[in-house]
Amino acid sequence: MNRVDAARADVGSAAKAVQLAFPYRLAAIDIDDTLVGPDKAIGDANRQAVQRLQQAGCRVVLASGRDHFSMDIYQRRLGLDDFVVSSQGALVVHPASGHQLWRLALEAPLAVELLQEGRAAGFEVLLCTDDGFVAATRSQWAPAGGRRLDASVHVLGGDLDALAHQGPLKVLWYGAPAAVASHSRRMVEALGERAEVVITTAHLLEFNARGATKAAGVAAVARHYGIDQATVLAFGDSHNDVSMLGWAGLGVAMPHAVPEARAAANVVAPEAPAESALAVAVESLLSR
Repeated sequence: MNRVDAARADVGSAAKAVQLAFPYRLAAIDIDDTLVGPDKAIGDANRQAVQRLQQAGCRVVLASGRDHFSMDIYQRRLGLDDFVVSSQGALVVHPASGHQLWRLALEAPLAVELLQEGRAAGFEVLLCTDDGFVAATRSQWAPAGGRRLDASVHVLGGDLDALAHQGPLKVLWYGAPAAVASHSRRMVEALGERAEVVITTAHLLEFNARGATKAAGVAAVARHYGIDQATVLAFGDSHNDVSMLGWAGLGVAMPHAVPEARAAANVVAPEAPAESALAVAVESLLSR
């Protein structure tokens, strides 16, 4: 064996050793404020962290409240080609193949009720459908209005009343943070077991079908690949990550996570800037 072949053998042996030592086989990663920082870009450190997880024998999937089209943009930026857990776990689909593992939409009567009540309360209402986010044609969110969370999020203009009767994946109320907080408490009490109610950002209150959570979506991916729950990792920071962090074999909350996410997780990642906290968390796990 020459020196080049010997070096390659050493590298291969080292990679196998890492895979054997690392007990996790699936990592579910939230996008906003976990994979990406405030600028919505994937930093080099986090990109390398995803690669390191893969090299350790861990499959990586993205799990977000976003629609699966915008999520596919991020997974292609990472070089991933897998299922995405979108719309808070209401839909699990492979964007490239269209293969659907899981779908749990709102029942039409409840969606219509939430649309009407959101409007009456003064919120801007959006729907998330299989075709993406939809706002009223004259809304500030519609294409003519130009409002965007970032370049990857596209909002269609459409007839919300008609779409609500078809049973969308979720309903979103957009408004002032104080109104979102107060209506969140009221709607949790009013809806009870009828829906999942979660604040995703200070300005957004979102409603999913009961049982449509990131935990359910990630569990569907794990079942599909025959991966045991104990060997699933989850990384997140917000209220809609709570179920996923609590369900995973190891839930890792970002250092800037909301208190509920920190409480649900097994561990809280070391302090680091939002744009690189994921990388610090992965390094901490791999160096154990």
